[in-house]
Order: sequence, then C-alpha cells, then structure tokens
Amino acid sequence: MSTTSYRAEVEAILAGAAAERAALLSAVSPELAASLPVDATGITQAIEHLAAAVELRDELRAEQALGHRSNPAVLHGRVFGRAPLSPDTVLAAFADGARVREGVLAHLAEAIGGGELALRARAALAQNPPPEIVAGPEATEALRATYAAQERVVVDLAAELDGRGA
Repeated sequence: MSTTSYRAEVEAILAGAAAERAALLSAVSPELAASLPVDATGITQAIEHLAAAVELRDELRAEQALGHRSNPAVLHGRVFGRAPLSPDTVLAAFADGARVREGVLAHLAEAIGGGELALRARAALAQNPPPEIVAGPEATEALRATYAAQERVVVDLAAELDGRGA
C-alpha cells in the first residue's frame, strides 16, 4: 500500500476529473455544455481504483460493461447510427449509467466491508436515486444529486478501506 490513504487518492481522482470537466466545458459551446449536465469519469475511475485494491477490477469492469449494453444512447446508436441524440435520450443515458453504478458500488461495498457496508451504501444512494422521468430541469437537478451521492459513497468506501488497513 502506498503512504497515501485510499480516501486521499479517491478525492484526488474526483478533483482531477472535475478539473478536466471544467476545462472541457469552458472550451465548448454553451449548447454543447448544456447537453453534458453530469460526468461520471471521476466516479468510474475511483471505482476502478478501489476495485483493484480488493482484487475485483476485472469483475466490476465486466459488470459495468454488461449493464451499459442497454443504455439508451447505445440503443439509439444501434438503431439510428450517428444521428444526434435528443436531450431526453442524453439524460436517460446518464440516468441509466447511474443505475448501473449503484449496483457496482453496492458490490464494491460488499467486497470492502461485507453486507452491512453494502446496505449502508445502498441506503445512501437511495436518498438521491436516478430520476425516472428524464426531461426538464428537475431531472437534470435530480441527476446531479445522484452523481454527487455516488461521489460521496465512493469516498466513504475509500475511507472504510483505509480503516480496514487494506
């Protein structure tokens, strides 16, 4: 184990992804920026980092890939090719991605701390679930809250891993 805690490493991953997102959004048109209300890059990288620590990287990567096969954006691409996505399809894709990560985060929590930690992680995520209706500003705000909750959970899992001396 490195001298840096898992929590510090995960917080650095999340901060780096947020900085990259801010740079990207400042370089694109306002219309394109508006079509990207959230970004799971940091969450996904943090999950991979923690999964490697508990020797689940490949398993959780496969779980996410399988879950994303029915993502609305993927399905749109299969049917319509490179036709532009509607804002509602984009939001639906982000919400679906969040649903997939909920399961992956619970699986990771189970590996780190057992069933009790998995229940705590699920309960924390349930406070800000992905929106069911993916249209309008309310859905966008709900989605932002979902992604923020997932970031908090991944930081909590890193802290739990630190506490277990992994």
